[in-house]
Amino acid sequence: MFDKISYRAKKNWVLLMVILTFLLVVYSNCFAFFDLSVQMNLNAFYRYSSLCWFVILFFMFKNPVIIFGESYLLQSINLTKPQTFQVWSNKPLKAIEDNDTTVYKTVYDKIDFIILEIKALQKSIALISAITLNTETLAKELKMPKRHLDVIFKYHCHYSINDFSNLVKIDHALLLINEGYLKKYTVDSLGKTCLFNSRFTFSTNFKKFVGVSVSDFVSSANIPEKDYQHLLS
Repeated sequence: MFDKISYRAKKNWVLLMVILTFLLVVYSNCFAFFDLSVQMNLNAFYRYSSLCWFVILFFMFKNPVIIFGESYLLQSINLTKPQTFQVWSNKPLKAIEDNDTTVYKTVYDKIDFIILEIKALQKSIALISAITLNTETLAKELKMPKRHLDVIFKYHCHYSINDFSNLVKIDHALLLINEGYLKKYTVDSLGKTCLFNSRFTFSTNFKKFVGVSVSDFVSSANIPEKDYQHLLS
């Protein structure tokens, strides 16, 4: 626990301990040099002070920011609850270019429906375990021209098709980690299962989207399945 506390939090702890020690010395001297037995004796003092300590410690453990410091807690929250990425936009993210106008008009009335179908495909474990989702594979699954999907990704997706593909893979990797995949298999095996070409590519994209390395996430997460949240939204 002490290793996880920030320097600022350690300094505050030392200061608090010095102040408390000083106060105890003052109270002890008061009992030693003055006759306070009529008002309070040492036994009563220790009983009341123990009760105060219990209240203080209970409050501190109910508010861990006091123990660990805000920065460490925020880092822990990021480790256990990966950020949810807003991938799709129902409205165009930029002005339609002249060379895309014709195709965009063709798909305009179907854009919302196509995005919903893509969202369904990106959550299909059977599909994303077998193929990488890009405009070619999506066009085949949706039975529509690749050019139409290129335009939809260009104007309605917050990410490039390459980043989208990797984000879907990392989302799948998190689900597998949550189900205990790494208890039986290696990180390299996890990357291959999620269709990454190499462990380096997998690790790079994992840190890019999750914010920490695979090992840091695994050691800090330990989240039950019901608490798992998809990266994609």
